[in-house]
Amino acid sequence: MHLVISGEGKTDIGSASYQSDEFIAGSMYYIIDKLIEEKCSFSPYECYQADADKSNWITFVDESELVKFGKSNFSGYKKKGTTLPGKKKEQDTGEFYVNARALARIAHKVGDEKSDNNIIAILFRDKDGKRTKSDALWQSKVRSMEDGFKAEEFDFGVPMVPNPKSEAWLICALKNTPYQQCEKLEERSGNDDSPNNLKDELASFGITNNQINSMIQSGEIKLEKINMPSFKYFANRLKELL
Repeated sequence: MHLVISGEGKTDIGSASYQSDEFIAGSMYYIIDKLIEEKCSFSPYECYQADADKSNWITFVDESELVKFGKSNFSGYKKKGTTLPGKKKEQDTGEFYVNARALARIAHKVGDEKSDNNIIAILFRDKDGKRTKSDALWQSKVRSMEDGFKAEEFDFGVPMVPNPKSEAWLICALKNTPYQQCEKLEERSGNDDSPNNLKDELASFGITNNQINSMIQSGEIKLEKINMPSFKYFANRLKELL
């Protein structure tokens, strides 16, 4: 198995070390890794860390690199009859489509170079947006990613789109009444400047990112108990491909 992954920053999927260009996992990657370990009885990240040739396991694509690749390869995508949304509905999802196409094309390239058909591409993006009781925006962004993977004829792409953002998934497990009524977190605003925002709420627990990562690795955070539609969609889609 080889993972081709891309996120938004070091605290979600992760980042690459400036010194060695080595992938350093973030909390959302640890969720990916734990789901794979539970299903397949091995940790891709542990294999990555132990292997002298780390390219055997994980290809990390920085967000800026992915955007640049998309602009270079899909500058005319709007002319090709895609399912991109119109201006009056499902706005701001075109970039998700292009990001998914770009990641899928990179995944195809990695598979060709390694003669490996067992490639899974995971694209992380927060839904963000203002508070809403409708999941229409989340559905639009996920569908845009699915359409992007499909446009590249890549059947092993996984949209990872927390609703409204990754902090909600973690808060579900860490709050005073863990795993209870977590679907209500998906109705919260994804705006970090809003009152009682999710980012500040997670920070108020006084738990560092490294501690959260360790809690995911050890199973102290029980992923199977996170009963949130956006999480269940991602987890189920990944498990389908394993």
